[in-house]
Amino acid sequence: MLVFIKIGLLIALLSIVLQDFKERQVHLWIFILVGILIGYLHYQQTMNLIFLGSISINISIVLLIISILYLYAKLKMKKSLSDTLGLGDILFFIILAIGFSTGSFLILFTFSLIFSLLFYLAIKSKLHYKTVPLAGLQALFIGLVFLANWIFNFTNLYTI
Repeated sequence: MLVFIKIGLLIALLSIVLQDFKERQVHLWIFILVGILIGYLHYQQTMNLIFLGSISINISIVLLIISILYLYAKLKMKKSLSDTLGLGDILFFIILAIGFSTGSFLILFTFSLIFSLLFYLAIKSKLHYKTVPLAGLQALFIGLVFLANWIFNFTNLYTI
């Protein structure tokens, strides 16, 4: 059963990548599906209290980051948050918060943003839209991390 969940997660992450690149919008049900699958994998690897504690801390971090982005967009850029960060991007931040222990979340979140920036800079001239498909790029990064970890078993992503 776990194999089917992992395959389903990879397919759902790939769906986010493809939809975000093609249309710059992703269906809400895919985010929900990814959230359930990634949360289930996290839950299976940890104890209830640690699972809930990790999610609480991670979502607090996401809320702090979104608050800082809101203030920066409003005060510095003179734009609304929705003009600078899409709803799908915020939903993917929350998915990452649900899917990993706090240490893993911080590492993967940071490196997914760096990956997204570098990947976008490399391909931006080829893109039809000039906005960053952040959720799609982060989904690509997380999918590659999962795939590499499942194949080579580098580390337990839930104990860092």
